[in-house]
Amino acid sequence: MKRVSLPAICMICAFAVSAVAAAGASAAAPEYGRCKAMTKGAFLDSKCTKKATGTKVGKYEWFPGAEKAKFTSSGGVGVLTTVGGSGVECQKESSAGEFLPGSNKEEAGVIVKFTGCKSLGLACTTPGAESGELVTNELDGLVGWENKAKKKTALELYPALSVTSGLFIEFSCGGLVVKVQGHVLVPIKNDIMTKTENLKFVAAKGKQKPEKWENQSGPLETAILEASFKGGPFEQAGQQIATVVTGEEELELNAVV
Repeated sequence: MKRVSLPAICMICAFAVSAVAAAGASAAAPEYGRCKAMTKGAFLDSKCTKKATGTKVGKYEWFPGAEKAKFTSSGGVGVLTTVGGSGVECQKESSAGEFLPGSNKEEAGVIVKFTGCKSLGLACTTPGAESGELVTNELDGLVGWENKAKKKTALELYPALSVTSGLFIEFSCGGLVVKVQGHVLVPIKNDIMTKTENLKFVAAKGKQKPEKWENQSGPLETAILEASFKGGPFEQAGQQIATVVTGEEELELNAVV
């Protein structure tokens, strides 16, 4: 079985949080923002998930978006494997990005770097990088519903529109050329204020979990990665990696507002 450690491109996106949005200009849940204590507010709890009703006076208010836009990530071993058994493995991951201004659901300009990358014992490298280093193209992220009825949220990562090739990444391991394209999903926690986010990408035999989520109109939408080895056809691929995303301030992915 060929095995190559693919860039944990996704982790970076881990915090697909929103950006500098006007306080009070709330969008449909789920959305990123901050729950703050107030003398009078619309919510009863510090997570802004219980709305004040009737004679009850809320002591917290929800402010959509992020005041501080930058975030970083740090992860360990990342593995990308296709359904046909081809793969890549990297030892460490790091990334940096920022929340997309004017949005409470997106992030942009995320670039992930992987080190110690090998396939079949050969060092894997993107053009212009050091031996064993993989650097992704610019990535965008979007948060939404994995399952709205169960209030399960997910983050989708994909190449930015500015990436004309439409690829997550392209690199070589010796004479082996590898291309990765598509979209990938990772579950993300909601309704908790935190400065760090632990993201875990799970896959088995080239199949990502989850592979589908609910788009804006309701029906399930497939979001999967595909990889091509040695110039061969693209086939479905899954990535495994755990990463920690750290922002400049505490934020919450609110599934209620």
